[in-house]
Amino acid sequence: MPEKNKAVQKMAQRVLEGYDAVHKREYQNAKKLLEPLRTFLHQETKPNVIFLSYLAIAQIGSKDVDEFLNTYEELQKYEPKNEKESAIKQRVDEMFEELMSSIEKNNEQN
Repeated sequence: MPEKNKAVQKMAQRVLEGYDAVHKREYQNAKKLLEPLRTFLHQETKPNVIFLSYLAIAQIGSKDVDEFLNTYEELQKYEPKNEKESAIKQRVDEMFEELMSSIEKNNEQN
């Protein structure tokens, strides 16, 4: 098997492991698996809504609020192309709203 195919297979396996880690709520591990792949799997000319959504979930799940907000902002630039993209992007939108609501409540208490 050519080296390029091995590299692509390895990257694909890492993505699947990252997505699986999100489903298992192992957010720190998911973040560690997915973040290094961001520049390969998402570019403005070739957006990847599903990848960005999983990455955002891993970031907020591991309490990396700054990176979550950066990824969320990037995600808002793109319209979902199908039902699957729409559903996962909606999930990230809800997490953003929940975060903003908890920040607002925290500010009111101080």
